[in-house]
Amino acid sequence: MLANQLATKYAQAIYELAAEKKLLDQVETELKLVESTIDNYSDLSTLIYHPRVLTKTKKETISKIFGQDVADVVLKFLMLLVDKRREAALPAIIREFVRLANEARNIVEAEVTVAMPLNSDQQTALINKLSLVTGKTIILKTQIDKAIIGGVIVQIGDKLIDGSIARQLQMLKNTLLNTEVTGIGVTDCI
Repeated sequence: MLANQLATKYAQAIYELAAEKKLLDQVETELKLVESTIDNYSDLSTLIYHPRVLTKTKKETISKIFGQDVADVVLKFLMLLVDKRREAALPAIIREFVRLANEARNIVEAEVTVAMPLNSDQQTALINKLSLVTGKTIILKTQIDKAIIGGVIVQIGDKLIDGSIARQLQMLKNTLLNTEVTGIGVTDCI
């Protein structure tokens, strides 16, 4: 809980600064670049996130790697995180920043689970339907899970729409198991 509050606090700060300077898109892109670079290089990840690495070493490394590729506001933000020993919260801060930026742009991410990949027409139809329901621009994040058999599961924020065949079969099974059998009629057909 405390980590989430911390991430929200820092994300709100960088979001407000980026919005004020009209650099929202640029800051988002650069924060994602920083995150993916750290994730893709395990030695860098270890150096940045390890609590025993000196602050000075972390700051020098960040400056050398990202100094030319990110805006001053992003670089100073990264340095602040290191100074406050909050660099481990960076992935959560970036997720929250993206959520805040998307909210400001009236965009919402929909996590969609399907049994088979959607073709472009199906994606467009789903995006249009979800946009109509939410009143927002939709970004689909699709994942494949053959266990749902068919249909679709959509999660937008804390709302879940489960239209999977697996769920429908489970509901049918529960209904059949809970139905009381009052009698079986047998007739002679002779």
